[in-house]
Amino acid sequence: MDSDMDYERPNVETIKCVVVGDNAVGKTRLICARACNATLTQYQLLATHVPTVWAIDQYRVCQEVLERSRDVVDDVSVSLRLWDTFGDHHKDRRFAYGRSDVVVLCFSIANPNSLHHVKTMWYPEIKHFCPRAPVILVGCQLDLRYADLEAVNRARRPLARPIKPNEILPPEKGREVAKELGIPYYETSVVAQFGIKDVFDNAIRAALISRRHLQFWKSHLRNVQRPLLQAPFLPPRPPPPIIVVPDPPSNNEEHPAHLLEDPLCADVILVLQEKIKIYAHKIYLSTSSSKFYDLFLMDLSEEDQQSSAGHGFGVAVTAAAERMLHQEERHHGRDFLLRAASFDICESTEEGGSGQRKPCQ
Repeated sequence: MDSDMDYERPNVETIKCVVVGDNAVGKTRLICARACNATLTQYQLLATHVPTVWAIDQYRVCQEVLERSRDVVDDVSVSLRLWDTFGDHHKDRRFAYGRSDVVVLCFSIANPNSLHHVKTMWYPEIKHFCPRAPVILVGCQLDLRYADLEAVNRARRPLARPIKPNEILPPEKGREVAKELGIPYYETSVVAQFGIKDVFDNAIRAALISRRHLQFWKSHLRNVQRPLLQAPFLPPRPPPPIIVVPDPPSNNEEHPAHLLEDPLCADVILVLQEKIKIYAHKIYLSTSSSKFYDLFLMDLSEEDQQSSAGHGFGVAVTAAAERMLHQEERHHGRDFLLRAASFDICESTEEGGSGQRKPCQ
């Protein structure tokens, strides 16, 4: 079937969708993913970028591309014709914009300048050449937001500018620009095959709604919805962490002294002069000294718990130990005063000889 017959079929809406944006943001890859069902790995996308334009003649020479252009959106049969463009700012895209029904404006989430050019260059150009055409803002290369950038930079060509983590744009940046311009916003990833159908289905909806305002007599356009919200992207599951468990100390020793030399089994660290560390164990310390027993079984007060949360458990234990020592010093001081008072009473009794206890003056 010739591609021109789609224009003649009744109740079939032919949509011309122009895709624009900076160089190397992923426009052609996005078009090929929709028109040709092309899938690429991340390392294929990182190959040397050669500016290309997907030819509109593919709808004439390739039957598969023509078949994939046909779709049904909100019970409306459509034929989507995608027009690719060069991203160079000095190129003349007047012919591509001619009689366009919707414009997909792309930027890369790994290139903040491409988002800046959306407001300063691309959107004014679109409104100049096709002021009535609706615009869809698309953030491409979504997979780079969750990728290992060190591995990505190693896989790129030697002279390519490395991608820095602070250059990865969060989704809020794209939504902020879209809200400022009053247009819908979507994100896509050709590698993860995410968002491709969302972008073009909602671009079709925007074009059909605009056409419904001009061709109000077409009853089959009444049920067309406004562009829908996009479901959130589920990033790939990270690989499980590699946990290395060291070998436990030997159980053949008759005495547990070897445990003092192995920090694996230690649950107490004694630090001397902020340099020397002695590894120990609560059980051995508690059984050998009642002071350690009281210290390890002491309930931390709210003040100590706050100190433990802010500075670590060691600070809280230190504070508790100091408080215990102060209490012990006060206790010993009170015992000493009581013993001294008792001694004075006895001396005064002997001197009086009356058998009455007289306190010392």
